[in-house]
Amino acid sequence: MKKSIIIAGILMAGSCKLVAQTSTEADAGMNKKFVAAMEANLKLLDTASAPGTFIMLANNFERIGNAEQKQWQPFYYAAFCYAIMAGNVPDKSKIDLPAEKAESYLALADAIEKNNSEISSLRGMLLYTRILVDPISRWQTMGKEAIDHLEKAKQQNPANPRPYLVEATAKLHTPERLGGGPKAAKSIIDECLDKFKTFEPENSIAPNWGKPQAEKLMQAINPH
Repeated sequence: MKKSIIIAGILMAGSCKLVAQTSTEADAGMNKKFVAAMEANLKLLDTASAPGTFIMLANNFERIGNAEQKQWQPFYYAAFCYAIMAGNVPDKSKIDLPAEKAESYLALADAIEKNNSEISSLRGMLLYTRILVDPISRWQTMGKEAIDHLEKAKQQNPANPRPYLVEATAKLHTPERLGGGPKAAKSIIDECLDKFKTFEPENSIAPNWGKPQAEKLMQAINPH
């Protein structure tokens, strides 16, 4: 059984590089005050490490989202905060609480922005994280759903490297006898890194995390 699947470790605090750029003309369609508030909180999220900081930031993003009800990004990042927390819970039996909170925020983001590759990618990652609570039974119910969300994310935006990063991480930590391991992960992480070479976020607050994690994953696959 896929008892070794470890997915949320790709969301380690302090290395996500969430802030893609400073405000540009790409943000012209957004309220400048909204963009400035998002950028300030993303800068804090980029170096956050304590659970209390993630909760504070999630609350900040929620308030921004409630004020700017046509913008999906605040609820996405609120979900992202809880996804990080879920992936770093020492007691795996306690993963569900932050993961469910993350999923509730993703539902709000999805209600605003349908057919979004970033939302689908994070949903897939959260499902892999939740499998860790009880790998033997949960893989049966959550495994296919996680895969489906990642495939959906690829279709929604073929240029997005993040669904490939999540998939490669899952493959690496899946036993070879079940179709995983370094060889199975390598082609996926190769494709992921290729996409990172050309990926350009839409604006200064668009998701842009994962490249350092992808590079570390490649080092784990090819240590020499």
